[in-house]
Order: sequence, then C-alpha cells, then structure tokens
Amino acid sequence: MKRSYTMVALLVVLAMLVSACAGVAPTGGAGEGAAAKTRIVFYQRGYVEGGTDAGSVNTDKAIAVFEENNPDIDVEIVGIPWTAEGDTKLETALAGGTDINIFRVTSPNLPRYAKQGILSEITPYLTDEDKADFYESAFQVATVDGKVWAWPLWVTAISIFANTDILAERGVDLPTMEDPWTWDEFVEVTKQLTYTRDDGTQVYGFTSSSRWGAIEYYPLMYIDGGRILSPDGKQFVQNQPEGVSALEKIASLALEHKVTPPDFGTVDQATVRSQFKELQSVALMMSTPGALPDLENSSFPVAVLPPPTGDMGKLVTNGAFGLFAVVDVEDEAKEAAAHKLASYLTGSQVAQDVEGWQLAPGLRRSNTSYATTPNREIIARLVEYGVYEAPVATSAELGAQYGAALQAIILGQQSAQEAMDAIAPAYQAELDALNQ
Repeated sequence: MKRSYTMVALLVVLAMLVSACAGVAPTGGAGEGAAAKTRIVFYQRGYVEGGTDAGSVNTDKAIAVFEENNPDIDVEIVGIPWTAEGDTKLETALAGGTDINIFRVTSPNLPRYAKQGILSEITPYLTDEDKADFYESAFQVATVDGKVWAWPLWVTAISIFANTDILAERGVDLPTMEDPWTWDEFVEVTKQLTYTRDDGTQVYGFTSSSRWGAIEYYPLMYIDGGRILSPDGKQFVQNQPEGVSALEKIASLALEHKVTPPDFGTVDQATVRSQFKELQSVALMMSTPGALPDLENSSFPVAVLPPPTGDMGKLVTNGAFGLFAVVDVEDEAKEAAAHKLASYLTGSQVAQDVEGWQLAPGLRRSNTSYATTPNREIIARLVEYGVYEAPVATSAELGAQYGAALQAIILGQQSAQEAMDAIAPAYQAELDALNQ
C-alpha cells in the first residue's frame, strides 16, 4: 500500500513538471494555452459605467465588438464628464503617464500635448488603405509640426437649414450641391425671405449663432479664399484682401441688406435654434449637424442646403472635429493596441457594428453610415469641401479679443479691415511665441 502511494505521488510530481515545461497553466489559472492579453485604458468623455444614455451604451457596444474581434486586447473604459472636473482627471492621468492609452482630444489642446511629447504619432499605423480612405482635409486639424497626432473621428460640417414652408410661401427654389447659390443669389434670396406676416410678425431671411465660442457662420469666412491663419499655422492672414472681403460680406447681411435679426452678431446657439424652430421667425439658419435630429424628430419642414459660394466659386464648409489621440508609452504592444482601437473607433466598420454611432459625418470616404436621409446626405457630402485651420494653442484672452473683433465688424463698430489690422499684432505675437 505504501509503495502504491509513493508511485502515485511521483506520477503527480512528474505531471506537474511536464505541465510547467510545456507552459500549461496550473489549475485555477488562465487555462491551457492561454496567452497574456494586452491591457489598454480608454478615457471616454461622457461615458458612465452602466449608463443608459446613448453615448455610454454605444461605447460599451463598440468596445465589446472590438474585444471580440481582438481577443488579445483587453480594454478598460474610464468615463470622464465634459466638465472642468473631467478636464482635471484627464490632465492628471496624462501627467502621470500611466494607465491611459487612448482618449478624446480637443483641437485646442492637441498642439500642446504634441509639443509636450505626450502623444504617439499615427502615421506609422496608417495603412495604404487608410491613407486613400481619409479625405484630404481630415488631417488638417490633427497636424502639428508636419506630423499627424490624432485619428479623426468626425466633423460637424456646417450647412444651411431651410424652413421649406417659408421658402415655398415666398416662391424660393432650393439650391443643390451641383448648383449652389452664388453670394449675390444668396443675398437676393434672403431679401425675398425677409418680410412681415399678416399678423405683424417679422420674418428674417438668415441668421446664425454669432456669440464667441459657438460661431456657426465660419464657412462664410472662407468663401473668398481667405483664412484666419496660414496653412502652417504660423502667420495671421485674415487681414489680407480675401479674408477682409468675406467678413465684409457677412457684415453686409446685417448692416446693408437688413436680412438678419437685430441680435445677429451677439446671439447664442440656443436662441438661434429657437428663432428657427419654435418662433419660425427665421427662414434660413446656418448651423452644425447637431440641430438636425431635433428637427427630424418633430417633423419640422426642413431642408439642408449647401452654403453659398463666394469669389472662389467653390463650396466651402467648416466645423469642429472629433479626434482620438494615443498616448506615447514605452510598451510597444500597448501603443499598437491603442492605435488599433483608435483606427476602429474612427472607421467605417464601427458605424456598421453600432447603430447610432455616427453623430456627425465621418472623415473617411468609405464611412457613409451618417447619410441615412437626403438631408444627412447633403451634410455628409459637404465634408469633402471642408477648410480647417491648423491647430494652435493660443490663449483664451486672445480668443476673446478675436471674438470681440468679429462682433465689432457685424455690429458696424469697425470695418473688417480696421478690426483685422487691429488684432493682427497681438495674434501674430502669440503665434511667434508658440513657434519659438
């Protein structure tokens, strides 16, 4: 009996030795043949673990699909709010340099993070297919010092929203992408749409959010070929003729043609949308895609139109970008996994995997999931005509000064040339300091 027990014990020891040499995990471990997963941490704005809001639910779905298709990668989601508290949490994680691999980055913060060496450049992780798929404008706001530091998610391509009932009443035909209004045609249309109803209500032809921080008439600033900054972001150029003439056009809508409400130049986004939808005192509203779902859900008589063309004779749009950035870490596997996730979250496949993922048009030609209605198709097609400024980390004080200059032009307090010449020295001084 004792001899039998000894033999059994030897067999058990031998089996354990063989298992160890073969790399098989012992009982209670990861299982036979299991490989260690690469763990990455994803900081997602607005996400709440277990949350029932669309953003949280869609994020959970997207990550679940990604992990299923990439079983060697484990993604931990850390939700942070769109508040100062969220900013602090993100900045703390980035300063620590650990336990954060991918996050939503804003355009103003991108150049600062890039220059601080926080980010991992995306170019080595772009396939030839990626390069051909992205629109040429996709990387304009993600490029700092000649390198691309973020994966473009979508852009809030600004367009014109028309109250089709008012346009029909006033006998105005809709323009198309192939035959948009010229500036002169646009002015005549807005005059035709500015009138007094039988009940005494005043209707205006056009408006847009124009308070600094949420200016939505930006596309009009580019229609003559001008820009705020040179393409490399190193020179302030809006005081040149092409920039000045576009600003004069915008101001003329209020000062000369009288086709805008009295608050144009100071009005915020919420008030503009109320004027358009609830009061129906405005026929044409220039805005971001965020205005469309509410109008669609309420069966509002709306048509999305392209902006008018200017001296360039070409369509132009503008808007804010959604971007994902990857943190530069020593662990190459983690960095590669984070780029793989960023590529997925900004690609066309995630839009197919997760219904409702696209809140704005994507920046890849293959990503057509946003264009589910004729109105959304117009917004998606406008992405190809985007003009965007190079990202620069100018100060909030300069931003306030610039916003005041734009306001002064529309309110007739300064000419476009005077206002742009006045702010040019301060703007250029900050750009020079940033490029030292």
